[in-house]
Amino acid sequence: MFADDSAFMRIAYKRVLESHLRLRIVAMAGNGEEATKMAEEAVPDVAILDVGMPKVDRIQAAYDIRNQNPDTAVVVISSYEDLNLVADLMQNGVEWKAYLFKDSISDITDLVGIVDAVHEGHTVLDSGIVRGMACLYCKHSAILGTDLNEVDQDILGLMTEGYDDNHISEFLHLGRSQLVECLASLFEKLGIFNGKAEEQRLLAIRTFVGQIHNVPLFGAYVVS
Repeated sequence: MFADDSAFMRIAYKRVLESHLRLRIVAMAGNGEEATKMAEEAVPDVAILDVGMPKVDRIQAAYDIRNQNPDTAVVVISSYEDLNLVADLMQNGVEWKAYLFKDSISDITDLVGIVDAVHEGHTVLDSGIVRGMACLYCKHSAILGTDLNEVDQDILGLMTEGYDDNHISEFLHLGRSQLVECLASLFEKLGIFNGKAEEQRLLAIRTFVGQIHNVPLFGAYVVS
């Protein structure tokens, strides 16, 4: 389902998304109330929602849709670079959710990939959000019960943006063995000791995103 107060955007997204044969738009809405009602009737696998729609309080439509059907993943597209909105979206669980900036969606293929990811239960955040959160998280890591250094911050941020180990290793100029050691140290600091590599990665991301409400002065922080 796609919801946006712009009729042009609704039509454009429908045409582009449905050009991918795996995807079908089952409902389109022009405001938050319509989105909630249509989602209840259509029960979409994924709801793509504009955060600036009328007749709704910011991300209230995302709350209502998830409350109606917890199996519906939500992708929030926003013009607001405000971490408070991200915190509100994530406060009742981080799985099956994405938060993106409109200006960052330069390729519709990226959006299709994100739809796939949230449908599988992953958390996807815009890179601008990740950088702001990682900076705050690491700055206050001692208060949060962790002790993350700059390399930890970089690795955690890149993981949350969806990059694999090869990209992280190349981006941070770390050898494979160095990255393995850094990952082991990061997971230990976050209290993650068991599971396969992919499971540990997901737990690290969820721990990182899930603690954003606990960051001091979080409510006053806006990504610049």
